[in-house]
Amino acid sequence: MATSDKDFIVAIELASSKITGVAGKKKDGTMQVLAYAEEDTAGCIKRGVVYNIEKTYQSLSNIITKLEKELNTKIQRAYVGLGGQSMRSYKCVIKRNLLTQSYISNDLIDAIRSESYDIPFSDCEVLDNYPQEFVVDSNSVAEPVGVMGTNVEGEFLNIIAKNKLRANVSTVFANAGIDVVEELISPLHLANNVLTDAEKRSGCALVDLGADTTTLVVFKNNIVRYLVTIPLGSNNINKDLATLPVDEAETEDIKIKYGDACQDAESADESQEQHYTTTDGRQIEVAQIKNVIEARMGEIIANVSNQIVNSDYSGKLLAGLVITGGGSNMKNIVKAFIKSTKVDKVRLATKVNQMVTTSAQASALKLDRPETTSILSLLLSGTLPCGGASFENTQGYVDQQAKDEERRRKQEEAEAEAQDAIAFDKIKGDIREAYEKVQIQMKELKNYGKDKAVRQRAQQLSLTILDDAIGEKYEKAVAALKDKEKFRQSLTEGAELAELLKKAVDELIQQVNKANSDNSLFGRMRIFLNDLVNEDSSDNKKK
Repeated sequence: MATSDKDFIVAIELASSKITGVAGKKKDGTMQVLAYAEEDTAGCIKRGVVYNIEKTYQSLSNIITKLEKELNTKIQRAYVGLGGQSMRSYKCVIKRNLLTQSYISNDLIDAIRSESYDIPFSDCEVLDNYPQEFVVDSNSVAEPVGVMGTNVEGEFLNIIAKNKLRANVSTVFANAGIDVVEELISPLHLANNVLTDAEKRSGCALVDLGADTTTLVVFKNNIVRYLVTIPLGSNNINKDLATLPVDEAETEDIKIKYGDACQDAESADESQEQHYTTTDGRQIEVAQIKNVIEARMGEIIANVSNQIVNSDYSGKLLAGLVITGGGSNMKNIVKAFIKSTKVDKVRLATKVNQMVTTSAQASALKLDRPETTSILSLLLSGTLPCGGASFENTQGYVDQQAKDEERRRKQEEAEAEAQDAIAFDKIKGDIREAYEKVQIQMKELKNYGKDKAVRQRAQQLSLTILDDAIGEKYEKAVAALKDKEKFRQSLTEGAELAELLKKAVDELIQQVNKANSDNSLFGRMRIFLNDLVNEDSSDNKKK
């Protein structure tokens, strides 16, 4: 039965294989899923990152329409999950010398943490930040505020991703007219909803086996210690099967039917079928299919094992590994992880920790499948209602007009902002190109400065290139972005490039002036006399 109650939560997940949307309402400690919809993401999302904004917008709009039909209520906003290949953790240490023994204040710790947000990657931004530990005068301290000391050291874990990850998601939702309540880091909210407190405290690694990526999150002492996204997933198995050759349309069914992550665990009489017959009548050995699947899954698991070592928590994960995601449905997946990682405590998480039920409208959502744990985790993380006017409420439509107009305005602003960012990136490219031109001209001037045409080209370039590269166009682009915090790093990079170009042009001007002077009548005479003096001096020394 449809609902007209707007007090529901909406969560959207933009994953590599599909976009999923759910709406639910929490009551008496139980989340009831009221509506569920999904759309294929072929051609718009790769490895968790939106690369075709228009197609993703269309798929998202379809999701929203389906959910609204079941809810009988307009959706105003939603929680959205962030993930993808570029997401990873970056650890940094910030130090402070207080000069004298002083009590450590909240303001000092906040200042240290704020400084930790600065990262040495111009194309990335910090999505979240987690304190790891503090050291005061060589002593490790869990809570430094109020402790007396002279030297303070804070270690932080930044969760970072490419700038375009969040920017593209914001543009898609703005185009669809849906406000984003909060952008949630999907793997961390997944961890909070499938791992137990004991596992996070004792130390464990969550492995989310997705379609295009595999995400690893390491916990110890209830703190996230490491996050990395491996650009390999179950779709890589499909690509491998297509080389046998098998038609792409068949690869998913073949993987599901014959997939075995650890054939060593299979009984001798367990597999009787010797050949698989393709839709076009060809026969392929089942053993060959299984070997292809096992080899690729083995590579994915080996990468996970290596990343656990890179996290510096190998051997410290007393609670072992927890596996989830669509790729974990493969036969003998737990045994394969135990065999490859040498971790003997591995479990499969097929559902979230909290109580969840589904209404008749959302019965297609399977609650006990590992591929649904991520979207349910996003839904469970939501707290604010996302509904608008009921479709049965005429006045609601009147009120909605003003809100729709506001959304259109925000959409236009988001599109303009995206265009401004693209334009500034092009200008930075132009500045780099201009810098290279100046370097080439200086080299030519050094080698062929006696040639008048070379000097004239160099002089002409020095007079025009600054206006061309960092003139009015550059100033307008800076003005369009200067008050927007997310472009601060890009603006800084642009300013540094502009300064570098100015210095290069100054140097070119100096070289042009020197070359002109050296090759004037007076200059040639001066060089001739200097050479003559040097020659006489050399002859005198020989005598």
